[in-house]
Amino acid sequence: MLVYLVNIFAVCVWAMIFCTGKKHIAKRTIFVLICFAQCVLIAGNRYGIGADYGMYASGFFDMARTGFEELSYEDWEIGFILLNKIVGKFTAWTSVFIMVSSVLSLIGPFYLIWRYSSGPFLSVFMFLNLYLFYLDLNYIRQGIAMSIMCFAYGFLRDKKFWRFLLVTAIAATFHLTVLYMIPVFIVALLKIRPQSMLLYLFGLLFYYILSDGVLNILLSKFHTEYAGSVFIESGVYFYYALFPLLLCAGMVVLSFYLKEIPRSLNVLMHMTLMMGFWQIVMTKHSLFERFSYYTMLFVILAVPEALKAFRSQLKDNLREKYLRQMGSDAEGSRALTRRVYSKTFTIMGFVYTAVMLLALAYNLVGLIIPESGVHGVLPYQTQNRMNIPNIDWFFKR
Repeated sequence: MLVYLVNIFAVCVWAMIFCTGKKHIAKRTIFVLICFAQCVLIAGNRYGIGADYGMYASGFFDMARTGFEELSYEDWEIGFILLNKIVGKFTAWTSVFIMVSSVLSLIGPFYLIWRYSSGPFLSVFMFLNLYLFYLDLNYIRQGIAMSIMCFAYGFLRDKKFWRFLLVTAIAATFHLTVLYMIPVFIVALLKIRPQSMLLYLFGLLFYYILSDGVLNILLSKFHTEYAGSVFIESGVYFYYALFPLLLCAGMVVLSFYLKEIPRSLNVLMHMTLMMGFWQIVMTKHSLFERFSYYTMLFVILAVPEALKAFRSQLKDNLREKYLRQMGSDAEGSRALTRRVYSKTFTIMGFVYTAVMLLALAYNLVGLIIPESGVHGVLPYQTQNRMNIPNIDWFFKR
């Protein structure tokens, strides 16, 4: 656990150095690069970390031996099989494959935050605390598929369907569940209104009524290995959904507070609401946890974008309020500017602190309550068995 906490602490330190003062593209690039370099070192040097580590390690060893004459392995997708084969052509060391897959899993989130985030520090902070980094240590195929989808965000925002579809098709060669993002594109075209909120509520209602019957039909034809399994018969603990659902509630409130919602925030609000939808769904059938992560990935952009919009609207509202109190002759006065700035700074400081503390608490819940941590990331070990102090016992006693 110490490794993950030190990683978060280091990100906060880099933020104080590179994310304060005048904004500059070089500072932004260095900050995001350093943060993800740390993540690559942690992910790429791991050994036995992640519930699926053993499956992927043995799969790589098997595929590295057979070469390109055999292009199938269990139910794995062709893109991931080819990745195994290509790496296996040069080396049979599992450690090399883990490093390569870690780079591929993290390069997409790096690009997403560097290119599109209105608050890089908060985006990195959310990435580390929303279990997205832990997913990359466990669901390797899905982690790479999600990484590829990061390059599709611009097409989603700008309504370029065919380009979005092309990126999605490439990502599907690593994990077919990413095809779920195609209907997501269509839903994201809708403007956020009270009616669109009802769409999600009706979806949840029909899901709870029909899910068992629909799943039985689907699993009788596809992925029959899941039929009757724990992934269908039981759900994920509800505490995993608490913080994501708080973010959803915040987005709903914000949608009523803002006078105008820009296209980028409209899309990101849909991503947050869809994440919340699947967070509730997975409390009944844990199999659907995977769908939640595709939209959760874009929540790391949604949170700083939403706070930026809230800050702007808050300043406008405070300015109107104080103008009524001080009189129209106060327009442009220093006293008015100071009052607006002071009140905005206080409120936003409280909101930012609350969001970050809740995110960190959510992270700790995932590390402390499950015996091996969320996604099986505890205790952390390195490839060369480096002796890293283990403080898990302190939290779990």
